[in-house]
Amino acid sequence: MITNPSFNWLRLQNVFYDLKTCYNTLPWSINSLYTNYRLSISENATLIAVATKSTKFINLIEVYSGSGNKLWSIVYNSNANDYIHGFYFKEEDLIVVFSNGIYRHYQDFAGNFNEFLLNESLVVFDNLSQNRASNGDLNLETTTDSVRRITDLQNGQSEEINNIVDAEIYGSFLVTRYESKFVITDLELHKNYRLEFTKYNVGDIYGMALHGSNQDPKTLNIYISYMSTIIVCNVDFGLSKFEMENQELTDGPFNEISVSSNGKLIALLNRAQSKVFVVNYMFDNMLLEYDTSKELSKPFQVEWCGNDAIALSLRDEIKVLGPGQQSVSFYYDIEEETGLDFNNYLSRDTNREGYSYVVPILQSAADGLRVLTGDKIQFLTRVPNKTINMYLIGSTCPSATLADCVDKFNRDASKANANITLLKSEGLLTTALSDCLYVALDEFDIELQKRALRAVSFGKIYDEENYDADEYLTTINIIKVLNQLRSPEIGLCLSFAEVQIVGWKNIIKMLLRRNQHYLALKVIESLQLDNLRSLVYIHWCCYKIRKELDMSDVKLYQTIVDKLISAPTPFLASVPSLATKNTTNHLPVGDICDVAHEEGRIILCKLINNLEPSISKKIKKLIDINEVELALIKAFQSGSYDLSRLVLARLQTTLTISDFFKVLNQNESKLDEGISNELREANVKISTEPFHVRGEVVGHTWLDSLATLDTAMKERFMEHQDKYYSLYLSKLKLFKEAHPDPEGEEYYTQYKSLLKSFLQGTSHGFTQKAIQKELNILELQKRLETTYLSNFYQETSVINILGRMVKMHQVKPAQKIAKEFSVSQEKFWYLVLRIYSESRQFDRLYEFALGSLDSVNGKSPIGFEPFVDAGFSKHAPKEHISVYIKNSLKYNYNEKINLFIKNEDFASAAQEALKNKDIDLLRNLQKSAPSSNSTAIRVINNSIQKLGYQV
Repeated sequence: MITNPSFNWLRLQNVFYDLKTCYNTLPWSINSLYTNYRLSISENATLIAVATKSTKFINLIEVYSGSGNKLWSIVYNSNANDYIHGFYFKEEDLIVVFSNGIYRHYQDFAGNFNEFLLNESLVVFDNLSQNRASNGDLNLETTTDSVRRITDLQNGQSEEINNIVDAEIYGSFLVTRYESKFVITDLELHKNYRLEFTKYNVGDIYGMALHGSNQDPKTLNIYISYMSTIIVCNVDFGLSKFEMENQELTDGPFNEISVSSNGKLIALLNRAQSKVFVVNYMFDNMLLEYDTSKELSKPFQVEWCGNDAIALSLRDEIKVLGPGQQSVSFYYDIEEETGLDFNNYLSRDTNREGYSYVVPILQSAADGLRVLTGDKIQFLTRVPNKTINMYLIGSTCPSATLADCVDKFNRDASKANANITLLKSEGLLTTALSDCLYVALDEFDIELQKRALRAVSFGKIYDEENYDADEYLTTINIIKVLNQLRSPEIGLCLSFAEVQIVGWKNIIKMLLRRNQHYLALKVIESLQLDNLRSLVYIHWCCYKIRKELDMSDVKLYQTIVDKLISAPTPFLASVPSLATKNTTNHLPVGDICDVAHEEGRIILCKLINNLEPSISKKIKKLIDINEVELALIKAFQSGSYDLSRLVLARLQTTLTISDFFKVLNQNESKLDEGISNELREANVKISTEPFHVRGEVVGHTWLDSLATLDTAMKERFMEHQDKYYSLYLSKLKLFKEAHPDPEGEEYYTQYKSLLKSFLQGTSHGFTQKAIQKELNILELQKRLETTYLSNFYQETSVINILGRMVKMHQVKPAQKIAKEFSVSQEKFWYLVLRIYSESRQFDRLYEFALGSLDSVNGKSPIGFEPFVDAGFSKHAPKEHISVYIKNSLKYNYNEKINLFIKNEDFASAAQEALKNKDIDLLRNLQKSAPSSNSTAIRVINNSIQKLGYQV
């Protein structure tokens, strides 16, 4: 029978604490962990890095999983001038800081790292504290400037001595303390920021702690133990400033500072006074003062257990302190250990009296406290209220009642049924089911998980109408995943609360770091995290490149292509008809290209980059690896005009002129012939963009875009290419653009010179004719300017010149010019018709068409129909319109009658009807003609009589 977990709980006031075992035995061969080793524990204790204290300098760092399995190690030949100062974790990235101001950033378990300088490109932050009018906050009995320098006797130049004193990591910030300054390094951007700290005695600093702001991620608080007080240094990265504030405490020096995870409470340890203090973050309220002098040993460590209790690491004991001096202790009693090996007993830590003891190493977590000893890892946590309600002896809460029903079902089914009926009748069954699921997620012990899940499985039968079965299945899947992660082989013993904080994406990344690709896919499938599936395939490809050192680029490319194409695509998966036809990669390959490039596989890098679905990322990667010409071709192949111009602009600014001109002449690049043959044999098809680069597309694009901003370079390129036609054409365009309002002798001379040069430099017949015509027009403009004392250069065509002259009423000279330049008579007549009708100069139009205002007969090369249409649209005099109608040779009888009637010329309509002896039309005209038009009525009546009819 399962033991009630509440038997292991300890009560502190109204709160219970439980020390859960994550791993009961650790496979490493490490003894006396606290005494003999330096160590660093990653966030959530998923990794542990240790280095022996037996050597003066660190030569070996070993990294273990959270279950004690060795993952990898770092060997470094340290010496007095160059040694490892310390090692720290940023999430699961190991940061190694060296005494010479270098730090290495290890991002995997294969020993791959990037190296950076701590004192390079320092951004100096302003100290606002020095600008205060009152300096009372910083009156700390400061000494003179504490900066130490060394002077070169040969040149007299001095250099600051940079001795690293301490270093800590919080989030993505590495804070390195020197004797006279702090250097804060952003490990994401690898930028360094300097904080001057010159007015303080380094010997009076006892330690520091870091914490960020939950409201502003661009700030960092550094808590410095200085003399008997605490100095809080608030760093604002957004404003590039920092401010130091003395909290004016008097109970220091404080050997340890521990900040709660939410930053609201701070614990301080003074070993000399054997006291622990707890204050709020404003340092204006002392919440606890605890005397440790009566404990079995002095505290080795002070850490927060969650946000509301602190834990002391003592000899063979963890003491949890609560408000009001109350505490509970968890003991490590060697005599009660089962299966004690005598050899292990002899190797334990011993004091001067010869008694062995255990020093627990503590690491704070958001929902508890991790405890590491030499042989086990545990998790000290506050017991949630729902777990208390379910397991506390005598509890009558719904979850406890439901769990009790399961226990009693086999012995007393009627009693179990009565209890479940009572829960349902009171509406508490759903609450009981929900609480049991919560308890199952909170438990580490598999048997206790099963007990809570059995209760849910039993209870949901009676609540099928209201209970969400999907929640039950999701919880089971999460528990399965958590148990798999907590297995010693994986070593990720995380609580469900920690998983929610870390996020499933980071959990998947942890598995991939351990090369657990299959398990990562199973987790993604179980929890339906399809958006994270690409991480697994990309990491597998990177792992394959690093692993397969002897495989050729082409074969490795084929392997990677097959893997990427096999990756399920959410869109294709939702369309069954397309799910089995995926032959295109949809995953980003930038990280894979980076790994290939790092491994020296340049050809593989370029081949894989072809698979990138984003053309902008593809081109950026080619530029990053200095394949700028290939990047240009890919940009043009993509059909993106803006992207092509962007790459051209980069090349224009980075290449020499001769190299750039060569680029402008290139066509589509091809792979090395040997590589192409291997690809054909391997049946690898390189994906290309939808367009191919042909001819001089690159050069023409540059000429039409960027070259317009650099005239001199454009002309040099055209001369380089013997493109004199384009060169002169470009010069003419530029000349025209530079003279929007041409006039004067200077314009005439310069333009004529350009045209003649162009004429002499081209052999193209059509172009020669066009240039000669332009020269003739220029001469005509010059002649007209002299004749009429008016600027004709703005009239850029013969038609415009003719129109200008018509407006000047110089119709006859215009007719001569039209004939000179072979402008047809019809086009000229239409031009005059348009100009006079639009300007409503109807008399001039009439005179032009018929010769004089008195004439009623005339001939027109375009007929008189356009005159009739223009007359109606522009409201010409009716007598003019009637004359145009009469002179038309295209209108038939009916069309003329209708036009006369439209023009209200009934008399002309009657005359036309008389010619055609149309008595019916005359009768109709007689009826429709207005009585006020006596002339029309008289003509109509006379016409009727002439046909022999009576009026």
